[in-house]
Amino acid sequence: MVSEQGYKSKMKSKTKKGQLSLNDAPNIVLLIGLVFLVMATVAFIGQTLGDSIKDVSDTGTVINETGAFINTSGYTLDEASAFEFKDPSVTAAYNYTDGTLISASEYDLSDDGVLINATATTYDNVSVSYTYTYYEKTDAYNSTVDLNTEIEQNTSIAGIVLTISLVGIVLTVLIGIFVGFRKRRGGL
Repeated sequence: MVSEQGYKSKMKSKTKKGQLSLNDAPNIVLLIGLVFLVMATVAFIGQTLGDSIKDVSDTGTVINETGAFINTSGYTLDEASAFEFKDPSVTAAYNYTDGTLISASEYDLSDDGVLINATATTYDNVSVSYTYTYYEKTDAYNSTVDLNTEIEQNTSIAGIVLTISLVGIVLTVLIGIFVGFRKRRGGL
């Protein structure tokens, strides 16, 4: 029969490769916590800096956009849907029926590209030419927007990731203290 002392020594010598001990726990928890912290940091940076990843603005020009009208309901310019559309300016508006130039005092153009009459006179068939400023969407911008969309749709997951990373770091510290205390007392 094997004594209790001999039994303990035989158990210690039969450790398996790849087996984790309590000594490894702080490193594993810290690693997992750091991975989640990096993920949370990437999400935060993407959210914060997403709008700054745009290409330089460009100027667009449209000549003789037909099918427009000038009345109280307003006509939205076709290019008003361009990305970051701004600063529209009509260069010419013609009554398409008789080809006469419509005076700029007879219409207004809003910042969002809606053409509306400024007088009682209305025009049902107008050809309008205009310029505007816009941004072109770059691959970097599209990727950042996609990341932000995923984060916005999964906000609970982002909160969970951040919470897990912080809890993981706290657990690492606590386990490290526990392991250190047990080593000093002769355990493990």
